[in-house]
This record gives sequence, structure tokens and C-alpha cells, in this order.
Amino acid sequence: MLRRSGTTLLVTALLSALVAAPAAANGAPYTGKQYDFGGGITQISGTVPTVDAIADNIAASAAATVAEIATHRDTLPYGGIYPAFGTPDQLSVYPGPAGVTASDQYSVTAALGAGAPQNSFAYKILARKTDTNRELDTSWTSFSFSGPVTVRVTKLSAGAATGCLVRPYSAAIATSFANNVCTFTITQPGNLSVEFEPNIHNPVLHPMMVFANPPEVDVPSPSDPNVRYFGPGKHFLGAGQQLVSGQTIYLAGGAFVEAAFIANGPVSNLAIKGRGVISGLFMDTGNQDLNKDQPGMIDIADQGSQNVLIEGVTFVDAPRFNVRALAQYTTIHNVKTMSWWYSTDGMVGGHKSLLENNFVKSNDDSIKLFWGDTIARGNTIWQLENGASFMISWNIHEDPQTFHVYDNDVIHAEHYQIAKTAIFRALHAGSGTLSRYLFDDIRVENATWRLFYLAIENNKWYDPAQGYGELDQIIFRNIYAYTTYQQPNVVQGMDATHKVRNVSFQNVYANATCFNNAQAGNFQIDQNTTNAIRIYKSTDGSCHT
Repeated sequence: MLRRSGTTLLVTALLSALVAAPAAANGAPYTGKQYDFGGGITQISGTVPTVDAIADNIAASAAATVAEIATHRDTLPYGGIYPAFGTPDQLSVYPGPAGVTASDQYSVTAALGAGAPQNSFAYKILARKTDTNRELDTSWTSFSFSGPVTVRVTKLSAGAATGCLVRPYSAAIATSFANNVCTFTITQPGNLSVEFEPNIHNPVLHPMMVFANPPEVDVPSPSDPNVRYFGPGKHFLGAGQQLVSGQTIYLAGGAFVEAAFIANGPVSNLAIKGRGVISGLFMDTGNQDLNKDQPGMIDIADQGSQNVLIEGVTFVDAPRFNVRALAQYTTIHNVKTMSWWYSTDGMVGGHKSLLENNFVKSNDDSIKLFWGDTIARGNTIWQLENGASFMISWNIHEDPQTFHVYDNDVIHAEHYQIAKTAIFRALHAGSGTLSRYLFDDIRVENATWRLFYLAIENNKWYDPAQGYGELDQIIFRNIYAYTTYQQPNVVQGMDATHKVRNVSFQNVYANATCFNNAQAGNFQIDQNTTNAIRIYKSTDGSCHT
């Protein structure tokens, strides 16, 4: 009998409702342009039923995958991640580990309801790639709660602030400010950036994150022989820590573990969870090129692996990638990553993966969408100088399909000098054909370089003799960017045989404009290497809201 079966039943019910009643056309009728191979341009006026049908099919397939992943996750001994309905109001703050210095930039208290404020330990890490990082450090605190909690963040460093705000904007958190203290009340979990005016635009020199977690579920027993349990305090393990099938690795709040974990071959039924911190600073050489030889923090490379859960943990100072979990049926939930180097990706899951409610602050790609049947939702991204917030392809030889990426926030993107950086990017030099991507309801704040760069092109890490593939059926809809972009949006294939095709930009808002043609969106579309590139908006004005 499966444990926590209520989660599976709920997801299955939602799936049934979706399949029974597909979404109506999104804001139709539309107006816009379609750009076809060879230079043709046609007017879009009315509905676009083919695109709506593809979007509905992707959403239904993704919902089925979420239910399938939940069924596997429910078989884990400690696989629960969602608090039960009616969980009592509570607040858990965590001690600062001995030997870890508190932030000298900020202090934090949290109070449940009318209760007394409790100190919530604030950590700090320093910028590492100091030749390009414009930030100086990042501070954060982490607590778990349900019910109304009032948070007070005090700015300790020199220089008076004039006000404060909390990102993402979509959280709609009201703040009050007095005497360098930012105060706000939250009732829902979230990964939040507290920013003190006037330094609220890139680069924010001293970022402060508040990781307001839900209550923990399925906390393992320290005496379970299949559990590696790390209590509060500092623990040094080193690199090469073996991941084993059937194992649970648990980091309690206040645990600070210096380690890198690897699976040497396929693993299954594995969980890594808790509210503690895993640091990779001990591996950092201080050199960009040398760091490329360092291991990742979590490395599950064998795609024969199955049923992996990574939940709640904070990863900091990775010299290489943070979380690579290429198992089938992977859940990466409420994970936080903060890292500085050009080679530090945020996270990637394998075939049939759910990446949900995570925070990624990364200098390489934040979320990689490579292996198909992947859902990425509820994530918050702070992109540094390099990489993409959402990376669609990089030298991929497989033919993955069906990605649903929705309800995500990009709160900062510090792109300013690397030519091909973008929020949504494909640098596809592989032989695979990647298809069926639905990006929906994504909000972008404080980013001024470029939204889209979708290309099939060579790079120095690819051998052209391996051949080229295509990009097909990519839908961007309800993308709302709050700022003005300096660089054009690019859509280009390799040649007349290897195209970027069937790409739809539906209700995309940026530069204070709702795009309905290439000129309005500042697009460079190579019609000799692309086909059926659609740019259109709803005629009812809903694109602006």
C-alpha cells in the first residue's frame, strides 16, 4: 500500500478534469504575423487552433507525468513533501552552526502571529568570480512555518536605506520600513528577495534572501540504518560521497555539510532532504578553468537511475554544477542554490522530472530543459552574468519532447556583456530534434539584455561531423517582462534542412509593448533557416494586464 496516497489521488483528479475539459483558446481572437521559410509573411487574424491544441496536449501530458512522478515518490520511506491540509500554525527557526559566521549585512527575526520575535540565523557567502561578479556577497536566512509570520530584516551595513521591497512582485507582499528595518507579513511559503532602496536594480551589491519554507514532512529517524542523518552543526565529509539505492540523506535545519555526492552507476529510491546547507567551498580552486574539473554537488549521471527526491536543502558555493539528477521520475522541490562561477549550473532532472518551488541563483544555466517530460513550475530565478534562466538545448543528440514550464519568476538577470545570453535560450549544436515546449505565465523583473535567443549553431565544444537537428513546436505565451531590452531577440536555424520551426510568441509583453510582429518585438528572424515563426497578441487587451 502506497503512503501519502492522498497526494496522488488529488493530482489524478486534477488530471482527469484537465483531460475532460481542455483549456479554451488563450485570449483569442488574435492579431499578428507569421514568418515562413523563404520570406513569406502572413497575417494572423482570429484564432490559432493548431497552436492551442498543441498547448493543451502538452499541458495534459505534463499533468499525467506529475501524477506518475507522485506515484513513484509515494513509495519512498520518507518521500512526503507537501504538508497536510489543516496543518497547525507553527514556526521553526534554526540555529547558526558553530564555526559559521553570521552575516554582517543583515539580521532577521520571525514571529508567528502575535508571538514574540525569534532570531533566524542569517548566513553570508562572498562573490567568487570577482573579475565579473558585480555583486559582493549574498546573505540568506531559512525557516519553516504555517500561519501568519511577521518577518523583520534589519540592514546592518553602513549607509542609510530609504525603503524596501520584496521580490518576486507576483508574491504581492506589502512592506513597511523604518530605521533600516524592512517588515512584512507572509502567510504562504516562498523564496523571497528583500531589497533596500535605492539599491534595488542590478547590480544589487548585498542581496538578502528569505527562504520561507513550508513545515517539514516525513522527517526521518536518526536511528534508521538506511538514513545518513546530519544534525545541527558543521560537518566535513569531502567529495566523492557515495549515493546508494534505498538511502535517505537528511540535513536538519542548522546543519552545514561540506560535501559532494555522486552516484557511481544507476541508483533508485533515493532521497536527499531537510533544511540544512551543503557547501562546496572546500572544492573551489579560485580559478575558472580549474573549477571545471571539480565534481558537482549532487551528481546522478546514469539515466538508468529511478525515483529520486531532492527537497528543501540549500546548496552554496558550488565550483561546478549544483544538482544534476538524471534519474527517471525525479522530484527537485523547494531546493535553493547559490553559486558564482561560469560553470555552475543550477539544476537539471532526467526524463520525467518535476522541478518545483525552487530558488536558483546561478552564473551558468539556471534550469536546463534537456530530457523530456519535464515540468518546471513555481521556481524563482536570479540569473548572474552567464548562462540562461531557461536553457533549451546545448549539444543534445537525443530527441526529447514535452516540457511544461509555467508560473515561474525571474527576479534578476545580470546579463550585460556576453553576446548570446538571454532569459530563454537555445544554442543547439546537437543532432537531436527537440520539440513540444510550452512556456506559460512567466514573469521577468530587472533584466535588460535580451529575452529570447533561439538558434541552431556551432560552438567550440561540438564536432560538426556529428550532424545537426532541429527545434520544433515551442510556445511562449503570457510572458510578462517589466523592463526594456537592449539586444534584439534572435530566431535562426542552421540551414534550410535544419530549421527552427513552429515557434509561437503569444501575448509576450516587454519594452512596454505587446508583441504582434517582428518589429514590435525587436526580433531578428532568419527566414532562410526558420519556418512558421508566429508573433501575435490577443485583441481584447489582456496581454497588457
